[in-house]
Order: sequence, then structure tokens, then C-alpha cells
Amino acid sequence: MNDIENENKSKFQMQFIDKFIVSMIGVANVIVIIITIISVNNNYKKMYEEQLKKLSDIPYNETYKYLQKNDVITFYQGTTPLTKYKCIKDCNITKFSSSQFIIDNDDLIPIADNGKVTLYSIKDNKNVVVLDDIPQTSINNRYGIIKINGKDGVINKHGNIALECIYNDIDINTSHIVTLGNNTIYVFDNTTNLLSSKGITTTGDISISEKNNNLYINIFGNQTTTLIFDTKTNKFTN
Repeated sequence: MNDIENENKSKFQMQFIDKFIVSMIGVANVIVIIITIISVNNNYKKMYEEQLKKLSDIPYNETYKYLQKNDVITFYQGTTPLTKYKCIKDCNITKFSSSQFIIDNDDLIPIADNGKVTLYSIKDNKNVVVLDDIPQTSINNRYGIIKINGKDGVINKHGNIALECIYNDIDINTSHIVTLGNNTIYVFDNTTNLLSSKGITTTGDISISEKNNNLYINIFGNQTTTLIFDTKTNKFTN
């Protein structure tokens, strides 16, 4: 092998080594970048989880959490703060009870405040309505009974008021809503359309039952009075 061939071989070997070293440096840099990304992601995940631990769950709400400090409630989506509710007095997120009507709207939060219950909209950042107490369940899971200033009304699953709070008492079954107000019995269908009404002289609590196409409306006052409503003709029969 002559000197030229040896020289070329040496150059080829040096070039190969140089390329190999550059490649290894590139691989090392990629590994460092990957490790850095993993480390940053792990740190972010850890910080995210630590932040979440500081937040409280809202009963039956999968979208939002909250953090309460003194008289301010801050609502979060994930760890992002959204809106703040300023309490009047002794406020808290109302806890679920067996008699509470669950509103199927995560944006609407029941907040116990100053002896009342405020339905607060996170989306609109405002109080929608102030109730005397939490919405109460009924046999019909589409509707709950609410009370404002001692008067009863009806709220639906979306948090919309279906019947204004102007009645003395309300009872609901799966097909009808019956209300008592102004010495009058009102019968509504399952979509809150008024079917009929009838004036009465006895007032008190009401209770309804249904059998053989008849709706029986019991009024418990000084004496018990029963009205019969024909669900086929939508007329009272007595």
C-alpha cells in the first residue's frame, strides 16, 4: 500500500470519526431535550395536582371547583380561576341532601348566603335568583319546587323557572302540576301548560294522586276537600 492510499484511508477514518462524534453529540442533545421536557411536564403535573388539592368539589358538578377565603368564593375550571362570588353573610356552597332537587346545569351553583340560597351563574357572573331555601325534589325528576318570600314556584332541570313563585302550595306527579293560589286550584300538564282552574273556598296544603284517568286533588284546610279532575277532558267533575 503506497503513501497516497494510506493518507486517503487516514482521512476517511478521521471523517468517519468526526461524523460519529457529531452524531453522538446530536443524540445526546436530543436525549437532554427529551429529559428536560419530561422533567418540565412532571413538575407541571405535580404543581397542577398540588393546586387541585387546594380546591373543593361542588356537589354533583363535574366542570368546576371552588376555593373559599373568608367572604369570597372563587370558582375554577381545572386550575384556572374564572369568577368570584362576594358573600353577604355566612355563605357556603350548599351540600347535597336527599330532599334537594339537582339542577342539571354545571354553570348554576346554589350558594347558601345570608339565610337564603342564591343560584349563581358562573358563565354570566351574576346572581340568577335568590330563594328562601334549596330547591326541593318532587316525584317528577324534571321539576323541583322552589320558594321565594314564602311563595312556591317550579324550577326545571336546566335551572329555568317554569312557574313563578306566586302560589301558596304546589304538588307534582309524573304527568301534572297542581298549584294553589288566590283561592284557586290550577292544573298544568307536564310541560307547564295550563289545562284548567277552579275557584275554591277552602285553602290549605294540597296533595294529588291519579287513578283511572282521574286526578284527585286533596285540599287540607279546616276541613279536607277533594276535587276530581278528568285527565281525558281536562275538566273538573265536581
